[in-house]
Amino acid sequence: MVAEASALDLGSADDARLRSLTASVRAAQRCLDGVTTKVGVRAGELADNGRSDGAASVLGSQGSVGTRTAQREAARADLVADVPLLGDAMATGSVSGEHADVLARRTGRLSDEERSALDLDALAARAAELPVDTFDAVVRKAVDAAKADHGLSDTVNRQAASEFRHWFDRASGMGRFSGAFDPECYEGFVAAIESRLTELANTSDEATAKNRNLAARAVHDLVTGGAGGRPSAAVGFVIDRASLQHGFHTNTVAQTVLGQDLPPESIARLCCDAVLRRVALDERGVPLNVGRRYRTATDAQWAAVKALHSTCAWAGCERPITWCQLHHIIEWEHGGRTDLCNLVPLCSEHHHRVHEGRWTIKLLPDRSLEIFRPDGALHEIVPPPSRNLPKLE
Repeated sequence: MVAEASALDLGSADDARLRSLTASVRAAQRCLDGVTTKVGVRAGELADNGRSDGAASVLGSQGSVGTRTAQREAARADLVADVPLLGDAMATGSVSGEHADVLARRTGRLSDEERSALDLDALAARAAELPVDTFDAVVRKAVDAAKADHGLSDTVNRQAASEFRHWFDRASGMGRFSGAFDPECYEGFVAAIESRLTELANTSDEATAKNRNLAARAVHDLVTGGAGGRPSAAVGFVIDRASLQHGFHTNTVAQTVLGQDLPPESIARLCCDAVLRRVALDERGVPLNVGRRYRTATDAQWAAVKALHSTCAWAGCERPITWCQLHHIIEWEHGGRTDLCNLVPLCSEHHHRVHEGRWTIKLLPDRSLEIFRPDGALHEIVPPPSRNLPKLE
């Protein structure tokens, strides 16, 4: 396998060949992850009898891997020892090591009682059906239900772990800052910076609007009050009405605009001093429309889009929704309406790709997005936004 991979020549490969090869490589990688996990499981069995130093030692001793990699693979092995179904799925290539990492990370700190409340076999079966990010959301919901506090203890722990420090680096002659913030604090911080950064970018001669120097100036203005007036910040969040009124339920959606989970208790606290905007959602999208009256999306429509999307809608793009513009699928000047069924958030790069690059996109009724290359060939179909989380049966 190593010899064949080393000799592979893709100089004449077309797009179809690259996609086919990538699919094969991904499947092989998943299978090899399964083999590595089996090695770890067996090393653990030998360690129980005093015949091995354990999974982390065996997996870290070969292939020049780092300690973190070996520890992550050992954690997969520990999990598979308890959930053989997951190991079988990894061995056939239907589940990736990343799926196993999600399950190990989410369940690693549970008590025995909380862990026994989870149907790990059912979760392992779901892993084969879902991409990693969606599977992570499913596991999180299941773990929250098992803990019966809906993420509140995790939020409290993150708040307690938040920190900020600063120092002067004499070698570089620069002041430096470092911090770790809980999701609520982080998003308020980012929202304030992004707002000031946009103001600076619109009045700056810099070639790149979102560069690090402007971001540093934005932070300075906010901290010192140089932005003009009292520094302020806002945290946007998305929660379904039933959770807001009655508390957590099976299909609760409670997230910040950027997609970080918050327990309903924290959102209820934020609502004590907040502007609330009702956005009606159904299983297909958001029926908020202004037709041809306005070209620019309304604040309510932006709120609706943020309720669905936490990032750029383009395939694989993770640029946050706060960096995006709303794009008319059918251009307004060509008769397109400013309706939610005709609007998707695109970052600057992909917005340019559609307009100047002659790529085309089509929004389906469930808000799946079809992306077509300039030659008209289908490039990719993006599934509905991640906020439409699947139900855990």
